Amino acid sequence: MTKAIGIDLGTTNSVVGIKKLETDIIRNAEGDDLTPSVVGFQKKKGLFGSSQFIVGRPALDWMRQDPENTIVSVKRLMGRHFKDEDVQKALKEKHYPYTILALSSGSLHSVAVLLDGKEYTPEQISSKILEKIKKDCKKELGEAVEYAVVTVPAYFNDKQKHATRIAAAQAGLKVQRLLPEPTAAAISFGVDTLAEGEANTILVFDLGGGTFDISILTIVDGRFIEQGKGGDMWMGGDDIDVIIRDYVYRQTELENEIDDLSGLIEQLPTAEKNRFTADLKNKVETAKVRLSAQDSAFVEILGLLKDEDGDIVDIEVELSRTCFEALLEPFVDKCVELTRKIVESIDFEPDLIDKVIMVGGSSGIPIIVRRIEEIFGRDKILVHPRPMLAIAEGAAILAHRLADYYECPGCGQNVSKSDKSCENCDFDLMKNLANTGVVDIVHTTSHDYYLELEDGSGDLLVEKNTPLPFKTQGTFKLMSNEQRLAHFKFYNRVNDDQESIGDLWLAFDDPKEGLKPDQDSDKKRSTVQLDFEIDINNIIHVSAGLTEQDEVRASRTLSRGLADEKLFLNLEHAINEVNEAKNGFYVNIDFLHRAVGIARTINGVIDPDTGEESDAAILEAERQQQVARELVEKEGAVMGEIYYAEAFIHGYGHLLEKNNQERLQAKIQHLKDKNDRGSATSILAASDALNDEINKHGALLAVTDLDNAASLASVENPAKAPRYEKYHRDVHEALLKGETERFQRLMSEIMPEVNGFLNKQSKKELHISKGIQK
Repeated sequence: MTKAIGIDLGTTNSVVGIKKLETDIIRNAEGDDLTPSVVGFQKKKGLFGSSQFIVGRPALDWMRQDPENTIVSVKRLMGRHFKDEDVQKALKEKHYPYTILALSSGSLHSVAVLLDGKEYTPEQISSKILEKIKKDCKKELGEAVEYAVVTVPAYFNDKQKHATRIAAAQAGLKVQRLLPEPTAAAISFGVDTLAEGEANTILVFDLGGGTFDISILTIVDGRFIEQGKGGDMWMGGDDIDVIIRDYVYRQTELENEIDDLSGLIEQLPTAEKNRFTADLKNKVETAKVRLSAQDSAFVEILGLLKDEDGDIVDIEVELSRTCFEALLEPFVDKCVELTRKIVESIDFEPDLIDKVIMVGGSSGIPIIVRRIEEIFGRDKILVHPRPMLAIAEGAAILAHRLADYYECPGCGQNVSKSDKSCENCDFDLMKNLANTGVVDIVHTTSHDYYLELEDGSGDLLVEKNTPLPFKTQGTFKLMSNEQRLAHFKFYNRVNDDQESIGDLWLAFDDPKEGLKPDQDSDKKRSTVQLDFEIDINNIIHVSAGLTEQDEVRASRTLSRGLADEKLFLNLEHAINEVNEAKNGFYVNIDFLHRAVGIARTINGVIDPDTGEESDAAILEAERQQQVARELVEKEGAVMGEIYYAEAFIHGYGHLLEKNNQERLQAKIQHLKDKNDRGSATSILAASDALNDEINKHGALLAVTDLDNAASLASVENPAKAPRYEKYHRDVHEALLKGETERFQRLMSEIMPEVNGFLNKQSKKELHISKGIQK
């Protein structure tokens, strides 16, 4: 196994660390500890100009020239959807200069950004940052890096954690563990001051660039046990920057009697506007940092703006710490409220917290520290000496612990992670881990997890703060015994809001297929079993199957806004349209059969490990959906025609001349081939050809209709069943004995009634169900 690293994949900056005998931060190619979490797309001019992605400091510098093609704070978009309230707020308030939109190949549960006119998912952008980290580590360490512990906000939901894992996979990294950022900070802070058996309960207050996390952990003998966590996934230093920026705008408008400073900025030539916005961003961030240590700061940009009369409008705004703290009051109030809420949620009082560790770039702002001191007491507050590096250090320590081999602290030789003592120097490895390292981490769920039922209610699967890993099973009823699709919709409850985390579709064959004669198909279709698991990384694994048919099962990654979800939404829309239309029974049966096949195809669209889409599977699913829609519009019941023709051949083909049998079988096979791969037009043409051929055998077709009526009556109208079955036996006997006159008499007696019965069956309504209930 190659070296394992710890990565803090941050909103504003990313940091990577490694632990050998000591924990070190690995500097990037530019010689810095911090790698800006920025990705740009640079197009070089000239005859031989090239285009390339740029990451980190070069991308941050490039933003001055081309902010619209420079992506910052992409972590805030990980696992989000376009209609998300916070995403829409960022768009409305123009927090970022680049374009954010719904992924065209996905659903509205997705989001994408534009670089040079091309869509990229947040996972793809994050993978570029991770690729740079991986490359820089290889250069610094002199060997390839393959494994990593990657940190995530404690309050990330399943969808966001899944997106992080996919980003790492796309960068060629194998994730050992997704580690909550506050837990990483606690690991970095160290537990060496604790005596053996002594326990401390700590609260980690982690206010980073884009997310605010609070975790409460109990630490004893190297074991970190999560008691509870909370926070806000869209709250951090970026928002403080916006507060300062908006204040600068308001003050400049007042001093210069301007109504809309933003409008003046938008009217600047592109190059000047880019320079202005980049300068303003840098100066706002500088002012924020300065106001943590000084009483005032200036935000000054001269000579770039002009009003409508052509007069220069200079940005010259002084911000005192008193004013800054007044502006921050609502922000700080929310921090305090969320902190109190997480303590109360686990039935704790502030005096049960032994220490409060403050990490993250914005945690050291004096007003924030003071307000937290008011809750817990000044003596408990510990500001991490390396707040920007702490999370990467903690991740590196855990990566070291999870590696197959690590260095013995006593002699420096490699020892196995399972060794209790070093065979070279007899160093007590387990005691050392308990005193200074990480023996184990007990993770808990960040949110409540629900399954949405057909009536819109939610079935609680897992409660917030449940220890991980966790497994549960649930049995749910289908809406119909003839149901062949089951749609499972999962969501989190986050701060009282419902957030979708993905869907699962189960498709199964006709209930009468594959059952033994003594099996009751109705009972086999009454329930489905759901297996729901959350692993140590808070990643969901789900599978579902028919309760008493183990072979009917779906186990796959949840759809999360990508092409598969868009295709499933299209399928669901088509099912709803078919249910609302007045189609014939056999038309809807045909559509249902195709919907089952479509669902299975869609389940193969996304690679579960990398999140990559199969273009071939997408095109095939789209083709199948188009065919299904067109056949409904043209009232095609092709599957029924195939079954009818095959039943005819099976029952009466031996009565046909050999050449007639062969022609009919060829027409059936031709229709099957077209049905598998052709367009609706070619399928209907093949269907017409089969009908023309089979209609040449009218008398035998009538007998097949009698067979069908006898079979259907046993289920649909038991009172008529004995009569149809008697005629069925008598007609067959007449056929076998060659009694033509008797055959004709019997058929003339029963067929008007049979035709009426079958016609009535064809007009029955068939509702295509896909829901589940308790």
